[in-house]
Amino acid sequence: MAGRLLSFKDYLGGADNVQVLEMFPRNQKSFQYNFGGDDVGAYTFTADYQTLVVDTVTYDRVTGDVNFADSSITGYFGTATTINPATYIDTSGAGTGLVRFTIPENRYTGPITPNARNNVVLTVVSFQWETDETPPQKDMHRWAIIERWEPGVSPGDPTLQSTFVKLGVGAIATFSDNASTDASRVAGKYTVEGLPSSSSEGTGQSFVIDVDGSGNTTVEIVARGTKFAATDTIVVYDTDLGNGGASDITITVSTIA
Repeated sequence: MAGRLLSFKDYLGGADNVQVLEMFPRNQKSFQYNFGGDDVGAYTFTADYQTLVVDTVTYDRVTGDVNFADSSITGYFGTATTINPATYIDTSGAGTGLVRFTIPENRYTGPITPNARNNVVLTVVSFQWETDETPPQKDMHRWAIIERWEPGVSPGDPTLQSTFVKLGVGAIATFSDNASTDASRVAGKYTVEGLPSSSSEGTGQSFVIDVDGSGNTTVEIVARGTKFAATDTIVVYDTDLGNGGASDITITVSTIA
């Protein structure tokens, strides 16, 4: 990959079962699958999606088709979101091989740069089916949806969001913490960095710690930092949380990007 983080083709696993669409975030489209008249009523159908950011895209001057030849995935938002099959997968015609799948609206709700060619928001939607055989056969189809700016969407760089996880820099992707209810903890909302363990090279992290009147404590990440490794720990001292005499909080890095 010549130093690139991850090519579009490598991330999606090839182009044979991927279709590229350009949609506004509020667009919602349905597609009908025809299984050749076979009864697929006993099949299991599921769907999910995840939003990525592509560094750059170009277009063929003749056909207008999107060209991902020089594109790389630079990061992503959160984990895959399950699409409710009761709402978006219609199997009423499955007995004659027809299944209707709807790509839901509002797949991505963050900022988008108008007419973007750089830092392009891309939502990959996957529709899967599993046969009733033993063992079951499994297959899927995917759409790579370029999310385009529309009125009502905040113009801006999607990579500046706190929920954006940049690949290849040791950013904190997931974490756990030992925060618990402690009546000694002072109520309030605190933005803290915490102190990484001496063995960690991590830097640039930031968290919001919310403590209610009963001492219930939640930890949310704001900045994911860089140069972290799995199992690194970050300590948030009670002195940064109102200094009420409660226990310090330890945040443990679970996975990195």
